[in-house]
Amino acid sequence: MRVLSIQSQVIYGHVGNNAAVFPLQRNGIEVWPVPTGLLAFNPSYGPPAHRPTAPEEMDAWIAALQTRPEWNQIDAVLLGWLGNPRTAEAAGRAALAVKAANPKAIFLCDPVMGDSDSGLYVDPALPAYIRDHLFPAADIATPNGFELEYLTGGRIETLPQALAACDALRAKGPAMVVATTLKRQDGGQHQGQNVLEALLVNGEGAWLCAVPDLGEDLPKGAGDLFAALFLTRLLKGRTPKKALLFAMSATYTALRDARESKAPEMRLEAIQDLLRAPQYLPDIERVR
Repeated sequence: MRVLSIQSQVIYGHVGNNAAVFPLQRNGIEVWPVPTGLLAFNPSYGPPAHRPTAPEEMDAWIAALQTRPEWNQIDAVLLGWLGNPRTAEAAGRAALAVKAANPKAIFLCDPVMGDSDSGLYVDPALPAYIRDHLFPAADIATPNGFELEYLTGGRIETLPQALAACDALRAKGPAMVVATTLKRQDGGQHQGQNVLEALLVNGEGAWLCAVPDLGEDLPKGAGDLFAALFLTRLLKGRTPKKALLFAMSATYTALRDARESKAPEMRLEAIQDLLRAPQYLPDIERVR
């Protein structure tokens, strides 16, 4: 199996492709990483000496890659941080080229644009471009709670609101939406502890998966890791429900390990076996 992963790349830390490539490889998947930008580290640490990838440079890379016979055997495209509409246009062209070569390839678009703690951190024109131009071609979208609200234009405080927002995104194109890091006013608890939820909605129904909320100031990159792990299990033929359980379990394990180790970044190398076979079993229920 082979994935074209188009995301940011950092020298230090685990965000973007640095959060996605190793877990994919650890699960036996070949990855072709395409950087949308090069940074020293994620911007939460300070100025990251960022160099964005020029769209024409990405186009040239993709044109060269298409000369390889393996291009026709790419099984999925994983889109992450894009930064601005021009880079998004080039990434979209790459995704469509993969789909043209292999119509069965999965196109997962993770609309990386912001978080509840930092707000929007991309070009303000990018969210609308992703929604109106990339989602129509995507098979799966994986927004976090902030991004789901931003893309649909409303607060999400209850399960019915979350379901309606996911349905609104599905109407834009993706057959499946997985909304992560949901915190609802009508949410439940796990053994007396607040929970963090992910909601999967597709044409067959909706499933809500929950893990204990580890609190604030967690390492960045969890959403990038989740999307890669979710895609991993789909490529291996698992059902969306099982893929959700796996991705939630492994992502929670990575964050819990970082919290317990007092590490500023997820320690993916240290817990690599658990990225393939996590032991924690999240709560999951069908909600529609």
